[in-house]
Amino acid sequence: MRYLLNSAQMKACDTYTIEQKGMPSAVLMERAALAVVEEIQASFPESKRVLVLCGSGNNGGDGFAAARLLLLAGVSADVYFAGKEASLTEDATLQKKIFENYGGKVCRNPEFAEYTLLVDALFGIGLSRNVTGSYASVLQAAGEAALPVVAIDMPSGISADTGEVMGTALRADVTVTFAFAKLGQILYPGAEYCGRLVVRDIGITGAGVESGEFAFTYGPEDLGRLPVRRRRSNKGSYGRVLLIGGAPGMAGAAALCGRAAYRTGCGLVRIFSSECCRNVIQTLLPEAVYTSWPGKEAEGLPSGLLDWPDVIGIGPGLGQSAEAEAFLKDVLEHWNGPLVLDADALNLLAVHPEYLSGSPAQIIVTPHPGEMSRLTGKMISAILEDIPGSAKSYAKERPLICILKDARTAVSDGKQLFLNTSGNNGMAVGGSGDVLTGILCGLLAQGMPAYEAACMGVYLHGLCGDAARRNLGARSMLASDIADSLAKVLKENCP
Repeated sequence: MRYLLNSAQMKACDTYTIEQKGMPSAVLMERAALAVVEEIQASFPESKRVLVLCGSGNNGGDGFAAARLLLLAGVSADVYFAGKEASLTEDATLQKKIFENYGGKVCRNPEFAEYTLLVDALFGIGLSRNVTGSYASVLQAAGEAALPVVAIDMPSGISADTGEVMGTALRADVTVTFAFAKLGQILYPGAEYCGRLVVRDIGITGAGVESGEFAFTYGPEDLGRLPVRRRRSNKGSYGRVLLIGGAPGMAGAAALCGRAAYRTGCGLVRIFSSECCRNVIQTLLPEAVYTSWPGKEAEGLPSGLLDWPDVIGIGPGLGQSAEAEAFLKDVLEHWNGPLVLDADALNLLAVHPEYLSGSPAQIIVTPHPGEMSRLTGKMISAILEDIPGSAKSYAKERPLICILKDARTAVSDGKQLFLNTSGNNGMAVGGSGDVLTGILCGLLAQGMPAYEAACMGVYLHGLCGDAARRNLGARSMLASDIADSLAKVLKENCP
């Protein structure tokens, strides 16, 4: 688990490290500068003319220290000081003086064309208002120079809390941040401005992180959370998934979902679908048990169907007929286990939000922004502006677990917040969401707690998308390629 902090949380960690642990701020600044210089030497070894853009705050102090270390390493490093002398912090004042004592050159109007690399140390994570005036001019001139950029802690002009462009911003090729990644480095558009993100340990303690309301993400090490497969077991040991979906013309959605559930490791999948989908589904997924929908006069699910599964997924290819609505209503009224709602189940729920009231099920919803707009009545643009907040507020109001799908999918139960960092734009293809629903159902069937399964399912889905892109390229991926990548990803990471 990797924590993602906002600016206030990061400053609290800094303060705790300095005041409670006794770590001098100057030592932290020196270690930060050393981490930046090491990254420059590794990524841009040929750059021998470096210009460091420094502001008046402690981020500028990091920049002065990095410039000095570059000088000592034999690199020609100048500082463009864009701040005000009267506004320099105590640590930045010290670092500026040391830099000058070592013969460093501080300039006000440099010729960018004379340099081969820029280091951005103007604002760091402390920016709280739009960049205007002379600072905006500096960022514009730096961007027009078309030089490689290494940002210290945060690309200047990007909010560390939201990833928003605060008026104008400088794009970095590499961003070196300290202790923890910041929310604004993970959320878009900030993620694009950061370039390659490098998180370095400089001695800042994360004491208290685990007990606070901090966002988090997963890395490959977290695949160890997946359910263990025992030597002595059978198909009943790994759970039974009931998938309700596959209206006429939509058999593929149900088949994709069932395939992903099986590939994730569940023991048995039953697909409850329209009779006209039987041949397609049984051809695509012969391992699945198949049960046909009753005739259109039916007012709900067949008697006893809900006694069979350990988890239910409803929605992929379901349609929005009266029959489909009756199935959804029946499940929400009578099922008290884990339940994943996707696709048309969400569209029906948007028309009948009262179906959620009093439902005994442990509900996970998986909307994309358009579906979220229908569920909440909010504009899609408003949802896109705050994916984490939208997921968290919807989950809290219901209550349920919300997986709000986007380039940075957010998962919340109303309290916790997971942001996914796996996946790619090749996954923007029909059927990708059906595969996610199958993965979620497969994990839930094996006994993973609902919120952990939601986070892991989203992360695993993205890893499979990344594997498919490596094999096929982003333009040519199909949802079935994502589902089929499950075998490779799981074999390599948790055989």
